[in-house]
Amino acid sequence: MLEDTIVSLLAKSPADQYSLYRQIGDTSMSKLLKAICALQQRKIIRVAKYRKSKRAGLEVPIYSLSQSSTANNNSRGKRGAKRLDIHNLLVGVTSERLVEYEFVARYLMSPRRQAAILDIGSASSILAKAINEFGKGKWQVFRIDIAEESDCDIRMDARMSGFRKEVFSQVICISTIEHIGIGISSGDDDEDGDLKTVKEILRILKKGGSAIISVPYGKIKKLNYRVYDRHALSRLVAAINNGFSIAAKKEFYCYYAGRWKRCRQVTADRMIAEDMQAPLHFHSMTCACILLRKR
Repeated sequence: MLEDTIVSLLAKSPADQYSLYRQIGDTSMSKLLKAICALQQRKIIRVAKYRKSKRAGLEVPIYSLSQSSTANNNSRGKRGAKRLDIHNLLVGVTSERLVEYEFVARYLMSPRRQAAILDIGSASSILAKAINEFGKGKWQVFRIDIAEESDCDIRMDARMSGFRKEVFSQVICISTIEHIGIGISSGDDDEDGDLKTVKEILRILKKGGSAIISVPYGKIKKLNYRVYDRHALSRLVAAINNGFSIAAKKEFYCYYAGRWKRCRQVTADRMIAEDMQAPLHFHSMTCACILLRKR
């Protein structure tokens, strides 16, 4: 049985998914990831630490048996609090969520701090539910969405949320801002819906708070959502800078040869120029992840 084999290998030494895949040999990566997820859910194995993939620029989890994980966590505790494990949310996922969720996990605030966190466009997001569980006892996590069919906490328009000024320590907006103001019920699109939203995010952020935003980066086409090229992304960031003093971090990722990897903006621009076609369930072949910090 695949799960027994994984447990047997991890009893000898912690390993990442690629090492396990090479050692097992007679299974697919998809089946391996599903088995790892099942073992994590039953708390038989856990993520002991992470390693940086030089090829993809992403962090790869290294698994160990649960009973041997205490020492690993103690050694990590010297550097800071434990990190949200998003890998069990991504089994079978090939879209930009692979890099967006990893970006969130890296820049999510410490679960040791009392905080109010807002997730915009959460709908039925499994990420928002995982964040809520991860920060239980310390965080108040609010989930908003404008869609009638969502199971969020409050149905609310992110362009004019109604929250008071400077109430949240962190705001998360993953693959959402490109949809805001597009295809609204009146039939008249709000071209500046994204700009209004980022200004609203920073209005409700506390000083020292942060916002995590991701958008599709590619060739702008007439679609039911926005896709940002270099000019459009600069316009979005400029709108933020007009009213607030912030520190911004931007990371770009591209889908190439069947996998996502971190890239420079010029590489993403080149892929845009080549007009590479994205799979139907992708927003685009490249995406941008942005961290904003309000000073």
